[in-house]
Amino acid sequence: MLLCMALLFAPLVSLVMFAFNSSDTLGLPFEGFTTSWFTALFDDREAMEALRTTLIVAAIVTAVSVVLGLVSGYAIARAPARLGGVVLALHAVPLVVPWLVIGVSGLLFFQWVGVQGSVLTIVLMQTVVTFPLVTLVLYSGLVGLEPAVEEAGLDLGSSQVGVLLRLVLPQLVTPLITSAVFAFISSIGNFVVTFFVSGYSATLPIWGYSELRHAENLPVVNAASTLMLALNLVFFFVVVYLSRRDKDAVSAWL
Repeated sequence: MLLCMALLFAPLVSLVMFAFNSSDTLGLPFEGFTTSWFTALFDDREAMEALRTTLIVAAIVTAVSVVLGLVSGYAIARAPARLGGVVLALHAVPLVVPWLVIGVSGLLFFQWVGVQGSVLTIVLMQTVVTFPLVTLVLYSGLVGLEPAVEEAGLDLGSSQVGVLLRLVLPQLVTPLITSAVFAFISSIGNFVVTFFVSGYSATLPIWGYSELRHAENLPVVNAASTLMLALNLVFFFVVVYLSRRDKDAVSAWL
């Protein structure tokens, strides 16, 4: 287990270390500690534009995925068992199909319909691979909710929308936040699907890949990767914190 952990995390540790190395080449020994590569990153207009595009796309994909995931998860959870199982399996298909296949398929589809790659195509294709994950997370939370409680709310005169807002959503606060965090992380780190459908719109992973063609840009790419890693770690600890909360303690969120 320790060997596997070392193989997984040693490249990440070395990336962070070289991001603070004053040398512009990767190699030992270290020449000194510096943060100049992060300064160069924030001074790079193309990098900041790519970061802005990444955050905009991630925000839109997260919002759309949560809405679609809530609707589909609720429908699956309240559908007959056999039908719900089939639909849930269909939702899981994008999670098991390689993203390379999905990216190439998206490229061929948009070429077929005559749509140029843009931020819109990035959002659409990232939503395709993100909202099924959100659906599964919310479905797992919805399965544990008693339908009898919703039926009681309807019997007492509430509308279906009222039941959803007053009874269902308050009990899904933790799954909603968790699924939104997963969607955001998935979006900002998505490279394979985005690469095929981005056109002239570059996200930060695409920008980093293009900069790697020139060896002198490697330290700046290391700084950008370190920044992305730090952002992912923040969201990881958010998920860990949420997982430790009592999911039944609804009053803690209100």
